[in-house]
Order: sequence, then structure tokens, then C-alpha cells
Amino acid sequence: MTAIVYVSNTGSAKTYAEMLGEKTGFDVYSLADSGSVPEGAQVIFIGWVMAGALQGLKEARERFGSLRAVIAVGMMKSEKQDGDLKEKNAITEPFFSLPGAFDIKKLTGMYKMMMGMMVKMMKSKLKETDDPKAKEVAEKFEEGFDLVDEKHLSEVLEFLK
Repeated sequence: MTAIVYVSNTGSAKTYAEMLGEKTGFDVYSLADSGSVPEGAQVIFIGWVMAGALQGLKEARERFGSLRAVIAVGMMKSEKQDGDLKEKNAITEPFFSLPGAFDIKKLTGMYKMMMGMMVKMMKSKLKETDDPKAKEVAEKFEEGFDLVDEKHLSEVLEFLK
């Protein structure tokens, strides 16, 4: 049996977990409620990224031992970021990276403060540049964006076949 276990902050990892559960028929659990995952189940872990750390991964490994796959949901996706994330989090399992969403209004506490500072820094740097691409990125962070899409699960689904 395979189960999907996720940790989500603003909902992107949860949405991907539910989409993957629908596509595969695997049961879906939040890490907080994963006590009912059957013993011996193969676990696919989905977590969100903050400052290069995959949230919930350590606890998932402690609870389930080895994982069938690890899926990171973050704001950006690049090979360099994926490599850094794998190294920093000692990910040796099959690894997938999916783009998420960002809406500063959904954040709370420390996360809202940190991301608010990042957005302000980006805006102040824009005053020094005429780069339209940089302005577009800053606007997306200020306004929010949602890149969560079922199509991003294609590599994961191919792996699970």
C-alpha cells in the first residue's frame, strides 16, 4: 500500500497531495493526522519549502523511515535550486519539485514578516533598474500568484507507474 503524506502552509502542497491522491487512488493524510497511515505503507511525502528547508521532511522520516518519494512545493523551480534543496535536506529518495503559489495575505507570523521584508527589498531594488522582467517578478510577489496545476504532476505519475 502507498500513502501520500503532506505538510502545507498556504495550501499548495495540500492541493497537490489531493490531486495526486485522485489520480492514483492513494490515501492522503496531513502529517499532523498521519497516525492512521497503515504500518508498512510506502509513503510519498509532499512538503513546502522555506529558506531552502523542506518543511516536515525530518518528522516524516522519523515517523515512516524510508520514503518512496519526496516532493517539494516552492515558489520557484530551477535545477540549481533543486540541487541545493536536495543537498541541504539530504534527499536521496526519488525527488520531484513542483511550483506552488504565493499570497502574502495567507501567511501569518514570522513567515508573513520575512516575506514582507523580501517583497520590500525587491521593490527597492527595482528603483535602480529598468529591467521589465525584474519588475514583472516583483509585481507577481506583491500581487500574489498561483502556479499549482495538475499538469506538473506528470513526472511524478510517470515515476509511480
